Amino acid sequence: MQFNDAFIDQVRSSVSIVDLIGGYVGLRKSGKDYAALCPFHQEKTPSFMVSEGKQIFKCFGCGVGGDIFSFAMLIENLGFPESIQYLAERHGIPIPQASQPSAKDKQPARLAKIMETAIQFFQQSLKEKKEALDYLSDRQISEETIQQFGIGYAPPGRRLLDRLKEQGISEEEAIACGLVREDDSGRHYDKFRNRIMFPIRNLSGRAIAFGGRILGDGVPKYLNSPDTVLYKKSQNLYPLSVTRDEIRRRDFAILVEGYFDCVVPFQFGVRSIVASLGTSLTEDQVKILGRYTRNVVVNFDPDSAGTAAAMRSLDLFLAEGFRVNVLQLPGGTDPDTFIRTEGRQVYLDRVKASQPYLEFALSQFIDSQRDPFGPKGKQEIVLQILPYLSKIPNQIERVEYVSRVAARLQLDENLILLEMRKMPSRTGSTPELKFPRLLDQITPAENTLLTALLDEEWTSLVFQQLDPILFEGLRTREIFEKALDLNQQEEKLDLIRLRNLVTDEDDRSLLESLALSSPNPPLSEELIRSSVLALRKKQYQRLSHQIQEKIKVAEKEDSQSGRIDELLVEKEEIRRKITGLEAEGPGYAE
Repeated sequence: MQFNDAFIDQVRSSVSIVDLIGGYVGLRKSGKDYAALCPFHQEKTPSFMVSEGKQIFKCFGCGVGGDIFSFAMLIENLGFPESIQYLAERHGIPIPQASQPSAKDKQPARLAKIMETAIQFFQQSLKEKKEALDYLSDRQISEETIQQFGIGYAPPGRRLLDRLKEQGISEEEAIACGLVREDDSGRHYDKFRNRIMFPIRNLSGRAIAFGGRILGDGVPKYLNSPDTVLYKKSQNLYPLSVTRDEIRRRDFAILVEGYFDCVVPFQFGVRSIVASLGTSLTEDQVKILGRYTRNVVVNFDPDSAGTAAAMRSLDLFLAEGFRVNVLQLPGGTDPDTFIRTEGRQVYLDRVKASQPYLEFALSQFIDSQRDPFGPKGKQEIVLQILPYLSKIPNQIERVEYVSRVAARLQLDENLILLEMRKMPSRTGSTPELKFPRLLDQITPAENTLLTALLDEEWTSLVFQQLDPILFEGLRTREIFEKALDLNQQEEKLDLIRLRNLVTDEDDRSLLESLALSSPNPPLSEELIRSSVLALRKKQYQRLSHQIQEKIKVAEKEDSQSGRIDELLVEKEEIRRKITGLEAEGPGYAE
């Protein structure tokens, strides 16, 4: 799969990096740029910056950065050509015929089209199955919701497989999509039969899998697609492509277990909601949700399995720096049933009154003890709750919860504090990520001139001042040389073009850092000229040092040689030039 430079530039100019990244993380305005929590590593303070004007992103915590293609490659796990195709398709940019993907590259796109064919089949089957329509009506699912979520019905037998074969789709392709299975005798049949079908889509809105709820009685009650080329259960949440904007806007999410537990509240106006696809919550799912919010209310079923799942989720959420509450609805009801019987507002009131994770965990530990308020019971409960207490980052909040635990267990809070001090370290703490601070490796003069080169207001003035000899021996030599090459070719200098020309990855990272850092002091003509003088002085000093080394060699070889006198004259001439520079710009930055 090959794309020419003109098409790549067309895609780059057509896609706003702010709109692209804003679809994955919650961006907030920060001066002329945007800030967010980095989607590629755990952090509590935003260090991920996005520049709309320069069309780049940079994380000052873990060091990743780049343009729209770099982001698509990282977030969607794509290669460079695939990222171009992905962004072009997402933004409706026609792909040149000569650049169509190879047969191997076509597979995901081919399978995705087959999934859409299956959705259409299931939707048509739903219209023809009165029992399925009645079932959805009984659960108060509206026609609008059916259409919005693409809900359908999988009939018995192998009707889907027959339909796919009619359209030239092979059994192997249907199996690769997770739609068809093969038994021990080699016979093929539909994986989903007599089930209400829920399409599962990725963040781009592409259908990648299905979940099916049995119509009537039968086991398993819910059946999900297997992992395929398109789909990894552990890396998706349902239906995040629909609800992520509301989650980001409200800065909190409700996590439920099932499809109906998600679809029904959504229909009733509770839109910041996701489901865990019927699997135990995974670290990857938590990280994906963390792109949009760090506040979550876990509302699993209040039965023993749901309670156990809620407890398991706490460690994952706390490890990623979430603030977690737990909601267990009364009477053993699930969110679907509760909101249909009690209404939206009563449900939201319950969400607001949900338990902080510590109170929920403490209640579970107390309930698990035969004699929770006896000496041994209290000891066991304190040992169980200590790791959760230690994960509270704020010291004042931590002390407050220690008091609450102590009061609940009828203990002196100093005893709990003493046990906490015995813990070797805070559980779940994450080592601080470090990467080389390249900005600290260059002189203020280099910093100023590179920053000015990337600012349209000052680019022309910098080029008037630059001389290739100034870059010799500098950390930033290649960057300056590539910038001069662009200027000599009368090409417009912009960050993306310059970044793509330099070969050193550290240089690319340096450019990203400079572009997203505010110049200090602010750029001015005087500062630019003094920075050029500083680099010129640095070059004179380097030449002076080289001459001195030559003098040492000449003295060893022949102390009476006239070569030494010539070198001394050259050194004196350079000294006068340095003195002249200091007189010309006494305040320039070194």
